[in-house]
Amino acid sequence: MFDCEKVIENITAGIRKHIDIAVVGLSGGADSTLTAILCMKALGAENVCGISMPYNNLDRRTFNSDSEQLALKIGIQHLVRPIDAIADAITEQIAVSTDAEPGSVNIGNSRSRARMCVLYGIAHDLSSTEKNKRVRVIGTGNMSEDFIGYDTKGGDALADLFPIGELFKSEVYRLLNYFRDNSLIDDDNINRVPSAGLEDEQTDEIDLGYTYDEMEPAIRFCLANYDSIRIEQLDEVTSFVWRRHLANKHKHEAAVVVRG
Repeated sequence: MFDCEKVIENITAGIRKHIDIAVVGLSGGADSTLTAILCMKALGAENVCGISMPYNNLDRRTFNSDSEQLALKIGIQHLVRPIDAIADAITEQIAVSTDAEPGSVNIGNSRSRARMCVLYGIAHDLSSTEKNKRVRVIGTGNMSEDFIGYDTKGGDALADLFPIGELFKSEVYRLLNYFRDNSLIDDDNINRVPSAGLEDEQTDEIDLGYTYDEMEPAIRFCLANYDSIRIEQLDEVTSFVWRRHLANKHKHEAAVVVRG
C-alpha cells in the first residue's frame, strides 16, 4: 500500500537529517519537480536553490520555461546557468580519433557532466557564504531509471543525496498528483513525457524501447529475486532490464580501491 503522506514524511525527514541547503538541477521533468518540492517541504523554500541549465534555445523554450514556472509556484530561488559553452568545450576534447566525431550518447553525456560541474560549483560557492550550513547537491534519479543505469556516470548519477532514489516512476507521479490535488502545483507543472533532455526531441521510451510502466514489474521481480535469477528463464522485458542492470550497476557503486 503506497501511503503518500507517510512517504513524504519519511523522505522529508531524511532530507533534514543530512542537509541544510539544497542545490537542485531543474529540468522541467517529473523527477526534478518532485525533488524540488520535497526539498522545499523539508527545508523551507528559502533553503532550496533550483538551477536551470539550458543547452540551447529549445531547452530555454521548453524544459527551462517549465522549471521557472515551478520555482515561482513553490517559491524557491531559481538561477539560470547556460551550459552550451561548457558542454561544447568538453565534446571538443573527448574524441580519441581526429577522423570521427563523438557519438550522440557521448555528446549527451558531456551535457550531463557539464551540468553537474555547475551544480557542485554553485554548492561550493553557497557553502562559502553559508557558514556551518550543510550545502549539498541533490540527485533526482528514481528507482526505475537507476536500476537499469539510465543516467550518466559523473553526471546525473552523481549527487550527495537521492531523495526519490527508492521510488518507481509510477510512484513519482502518484506523489506529484498528490501535491496537485492539494493545490501546491497545477497539472501543467507535471511533465508526463519522460526525457533526459540530452538530445533534441529525445524521450526515454524512444531510447529504451519500453515505457517505465512496462519495465516496473520486471524491476520489482529482479529486486525480489536478485540472487537467484537465471537469465535464460526471463521474459523479454525482464531480460532487457536485468542485462542493463548488470552492465550499468558500476555507475552506482563506489570506486574499487586496490589494496597492496
